[in-house]
Amino acid sequence: MGTIVVGVDGSQCSRKALSWATDEAALRGADLLIVHTWQIPVMAGSEMVYVAPPNRAAIRTDVRVGVQTLVDETGVEGRGVPYTIELAEGRAGAELVRLAATADLLVVGSHGAGTVHELLLGSTSNYCVHHAPCPIVVVRTKATK
Repeated sequence: MGTIVVGVDGSQCSRKALSWATDEAALRGADLLIVHTWQIPVMAGSEMVYVAPPNRAAIRTDVRVGVQTLVDETGVEGRGVPYTIELAEGRAGAELVRLAATADLLVVGSHGAGTVHELLLGSTSNYCVHHAPCPIVVVRTKATK
């Protein structure tokens, strides 16, 4: 029995990655570590502006609810796969690679909820392909020509 780490961000591609990872975990008898990362937006400019510090506890609560909803909609529990949800503050690629340090497999979608949907391979999946400490699967939503 091992661990499969899967990154989710709510995008259609990450939903497919979660479904694929769940099926693979069921086949292998592995545990599933479902990871969602988040960052406080960084603002830069020529003027100094006071911005109230973010309420990280509220953000974590909202993110956890969103990930649990995704897990429920994907039917992870119905497939009998033991899973854990991990919320990590930081850059998605770096956090996924860190959390996959002892994993048997890392699964990500080919692109996520970022602003540039046209890219063939998103920045997170690209980072993971080049830095993953274990085998990696990049799940696509549709075939490319």
